[in-house]
Amino acid sequence: MTVKDNKSEPMLAYLNNTAKYEEGKVILLNRRLYPEETKYETCNTYEDVAVAIEDMTIQGAIVIAIAAGYGFVIGLEQKGSLKGEELDQYAEKVYDRLLATRPTGQRLKVILDLCLQKAKAEVKEDKNSKEVAQAVLELMDHETERADQIAIQCGKNTADLLEDGDKVLTHCFADSALIHMLLEAKKQGKEIEMFCTETRPYLQGARLTAHSIKETGTKVTLVTDNMPGFLMEQGMINKLVTASDKITLEGHVCNKIGTYQYAVVAQHHNIPFYVLGYEGPDENSPHIDQIEIEFRDEEEVFYARGVRTAIEGIRGLYPSFDIVTPNFVDAIVTYKGVFAARNIKDHIRMEKG
Repeated sequence: MTVKDNKSEPMLAYLNNTAKYEEGKVILLNRRLYPEETKYETCNTYEDVAVAIEDMTIQGAIVIAIAAGYGFVIGLEQKGSLKGEELDQYAEKVYDRLLATRPTGQRLKVILDLCLQKAKAEVKEDKNSKEVAQAVLELMDHETERADQIAIQCGKNTADLLEDGDKVLTHCFADSALIHMLLEAKKQGKEIEMFCTETRPYLQGARLTAHSIKETGTKVTLVTDNMPGFLMEQGMINKLVTASDKITLEGHVCNKIGTYQYAVVAQHHNIPFYVLGYEGPDENSPHIDQIEIEFRDEEEVFYARGVRTAIEGIRGLYPSFDIVTPNFVDAIVTYKGVFAARNIKDHIRMEKG
């Protein structure tokens, strides 16, 4: 298989290195193993893609969305000459299955909505499933390239908010925009030091975030999830930067569980909190009650990378995300620019011109 030739930049900077379509299959970098092992998983069916999302083989809102889109493509390809109403209903079935994998995911729904809309339009032209799949594949290739460009510009816009000598905390894995933020900061001659949380229970911070930051040549310190308040109080951190899985039109930010408490403590210590907002808010989520928090299997909190760390006979609780209200967010940064959280609707106005 091929990967994007970006030898001077980190492995996870581009989607082509982590999720791609090849000859009727979806190829995914196993993020549960990376970076200790660079292993690609081959998904032969859309159900394989759905399971890969659910069992955290792939992680990160953008990567999940792209994988699901390509999963939609192979689902259509495998139905041969199906046409008309039957194909329409089948496309909806594939859409529903892939969408259900991560109910909180904003980008996942955006991509799958585009795929379904494209498929339905092609069905109306009396095309069979393979012809429809080709049209959706072309759409997905375009969206993948567009997602990379959005991440690059979002990262550049955020780098402009950093100052030489900043010590920045991040939580979970903010994906490629964070990488491009650091690469751009270097180009601007800014020395940035990063602190990243380990992120229980899958340790994305300890693996993906720390590794990607190190690849940029940026100094990085790993901390446990319960240390940031102390670090802020001690003056060891002066900015907080995370990504988001969903942003409402009112400026609420939904991100990996733990983000809320860091945002609250950051405000207490007058530390600005910047959100990597990629392509902006979810137009279908005007209010906070449109956010569905995914609760994962309680068993997952009993383990750390396959090793049980908890006693038997107890309960566990694992909400994957929490919500930060706009008053705790200093700015949401998208590829269009920097916005006050409560004015994030302006991103959409700019986009629509």
